[in-house]
Amino acid sequence: MRAHHRIEVIDLLRGLSCLGVLFYHVRIDLWIGWWRITRYPQEYSSFAKAMAWLSIPTPFLGYAILLFFLISGFCIHYPNTLSDTKPCWKIYFKRRFWRIYPTYLIAILFTSVISYFCHMKWGDIDWNFERIFRVATVSQNYPPGNGQFLTNPSLWTIPLEVEFYALYPLAFFCILKFGFFTLLILSVGFSVFGIYLTSLGLQWVSYTSLFLWPSWLLGAWIASLHRESKLSKLKIFPVCFMLILFLIIALASRLQNWEGWTQYACWTGFYFALFLVFLRFEKSISRLRENLLIKSLAWLGQISFSLYLIHFPLFKLFGFIHLSYFQEKPANFIISVAYLIPVCFLAWIFYRLIENPIHQWSKRLIK
Repeated sequence: MRAHHRIEVIDLLRGLSCLGVLFYHVRIDLWIGWWRITRYPQEYSSFAKAMAWLSIPTPFLGYAILLFFLISGFCIHYPNTLSDTKPCWKIYFKRRFWRIYPTYLIAILFTSVISYFCHMKWGDIDWNFERIFRVATVSQNYPPGNGQFLTNPSLWTIPLEVEFYALYPLAFFCILKFGFFTLLILSVGFSVFGIYLTSLGLQWVSYTSLFLWPSWLLGAWIASLHRESKLSKLKIFPVCFMLILFLIIALASRLQNWEGWTQYACWTGFYFALFLVFLRFEKSISRLRENLLIKSLAWLGQISFSLYLIHFPLFKLFGFIHLSYFQEKPANFIISVAYLIPVCFLAWIFYRLIENPIHQWSKRLIK
């Protein structure tokens, strides 16, 4: 977004989304697990068993990535919602490339160093040069031999973002010619086709825009509604009711293990409603900008790209270090959560030394 169009709650939403992903992923390498504690309660202290209850929401937080997609659609489309906007697509693609790829490539190098170290030190089996090459060429989501570099599987979203960026000029044209409703219906049709292909065994399709484009376009639609000042006119009760209703349905879809595409649809509805609620109460939230919790979430939002890129390999590294010293993963979930502190600090260093300098340099280059 252009600087003079910056919307403070966007960083807050980014921070919430990133925090959800962190809580979801920290359990993999840095927690013994709920089922281990409940099946062998005699092996753990009362305090560890009590703290395990704090982990109850974490299995649901993986879908927070959908909020990232909504925010991405919002931020890409918002500068172009002015009535006299005529995008220069050459500059648009240059900006997208320099904003994403150099930082992403350095994050892959960072991940590779950690992966190789874990491989040599502890015999980690995730080291795989072919996977590193596929991730570096942003082709890991596609056949032949599609699959993630398991030291950092979070990077599956980057090729998807590239697809969204590539599709945006077409989306912008369709919005101008046919309107948002027609485009959303068309994208849902593509998504249904993607679900059909997945049912035929083409699982890689579920990692592409063919399946997930509607969530990104909903973010772009919210940008248009915000520009037209329609969100501030939303009635408080209906929008809050929609948020609660979608949350109940989304939780039920996860607990009852509905079809994967159904769960994605339900959680997209929840995060769409959450987005609307935050923008509806934008002024009230902005007044709390000095609140420590709000400031912390906004700070996480500012470094969210760096944090998202490198958190998983750091969790893996800290997991091996913890295991080598204590012979098992942390049994106390508070200790697991405490590992977020060094991870966020290192992500801030990465942001200051890598992401932000590249971003500032690229802005001067494109100008």
